[in-house]
Amino acid sequence: MLDVKILKLMFKEEFRLNASFFSRSSFFTSSLAIILFTFIIGLSLPMLRRVVEANDMLLVTHWVLLFYGLGVGGFALLGKRIIERRFGSISLLLGSGYTLPVSFKRLFFIFYIKDTLYYVIFTILPMILGLALASLFVSISNSSLLFLFVSLSLSFLLGISFSVLLFTVMIRWAGAILSILTVGGIYLGLSGIDIKRMAAELPALLFYYSHSFSILLEIMISAVLFGLISSFFIIEVPTPHERKAKEAYRKTVRLASLFVKGYGPMLSKDIIDLTRSGLIFSIVLTFLMPLLFLYSITWFIESVMLLDMNFSLLFYASMVGFLCTLIYSWLSNMDISECYNSLPLSMPHVIRTKLILFVSLTISVAVPYLVAVGYMKGELDLLGVCLIILFTVSTYVGSVLAYLTGLFTNSYLLNAKILMQFSLAVVPVLIAETLLSFYYTTNNYAILYIAGLGVLLVAASMIILTGLNSRWKGMMFRIA
Repeated sequence: MLDVKILKLMFKEEFRLNASFFSRSSFFTSSLAIILFTFIIGLSLPMLRRVVEANDMLLVTHWVLLFYGLGVGGFALLGKRIIERRFGSISLLLGSGYTLPVSFKRLFFIFYIKDTLYYVIFTILPMILGLALASLFVSISNSSLLFLFVSLSLSFLLGISFSVLLFTVMIRWAGAILSILTVGGIYLGLSGIDIKRMAAELPALLFYYSHSFSILLEIMISAVLFGLISSFFIIEVPTPHERKAKEAYRKTVRLASLFVKGYGPMLSKDIIDLTRSGLIFSIVLTFLMPLLFLYSITWFIESVMLLDMNFSLLFYASMVGFLCTLIYSWLSNMDISECYNSLPLSMPHVIRTKLILFVSLTISVAVPYLVAVGYMKGELDLLGVCLIILFTVSTYVGSVLAYLTGLFTNSYLLNAKILMQFSLAVVPVLIAETLLSFYYTTNNYAILYIAGLGVLLVAASMIILTGLNSRWKGMMFRIA
């Protein structure tokens, strides 16, 4: 199954594709940012150890890497659309099964190996390098860093391999798998199992403490087996099938025009594209998974680690407003925009249409999420304030993202300059909203600060949106 030559070519393809967007140096920007971040964390370890036990920090870190692997492995959920949706009409090695005598199952397995190695090298390794630099100033054992690198890689490997297996099987038996997961989740919730003790039994974490070669071997064998089994569930391409749909454009235009004049035709086209292609389910799931992960992490900190962090519903509202960038990223890459060059459309018009759809989808998913979290935490009385935070933060973040990246979000955010501009515009707002969420119950003026910040965000959004014409007018539609 594994062809080293194809694997090397896929690595070259990944590097050249990312480097072609801007420059070769920009390719390593994210890794350098990770090194800087973990370097700062490493320098802060003496202070952190006074507040949080080292074992708890290791426990959370390993589970975060596991969930990170689960998220990365979600690419298998795209199934047949993985080729056409990744980079539009650009031909990749993953799609060479159309013209060359090589099976898509084999290519998918190699692609899985490539992505695993890619994230280990450019994500986990920089984390360890940052801590290694910090060890020059604080007491951190070099041998512990070596075992930490291996154990974190194993944790990520377990996550991505299980995720790929789960989602590829779901392509065939989605109903059965979802039922099993639901029943299993309910059982764990009602059985009274010691979650912290069970979490401490994570094989990768056990390896870190025991340095057992047998555990290392078992995890590696399991990951390879998961990958091999997953490849057998992948449907070979091409697999054409016929889908029928009724004419709905004129009716959709009439309805859309009632709410947004001037954007009805383009908005209707996007709505029909989302529903007929089934892409709307991928978008909702991509947005929902980080939201569920956010709740899982905060629940783990409060209920398992028993740390009194007081994550209120206001905190979730501000985080949701930031995570909605995932929706805009999908919408800006949902079709090949080159064909718009032959139509009487301007790029600012298309961007505004994407923003209208972005706000609609964000509200449709985020509001039920906040209602559910508020009910579970007994904080439904804060829902009104949360909706203000959600609307103002998501509108502001979406406006900044649209202004800086237009329809090229996935590639422009690889540019160090644009990423820095986005961070400088968004991170201070996120920090302010987070701090206000923690001080809301103790500071009588917090609600006034939240309202004032909301007014500023709406005003800033309006100013940013008026600049869309000057930034994007006259630009040609193209791929990434």
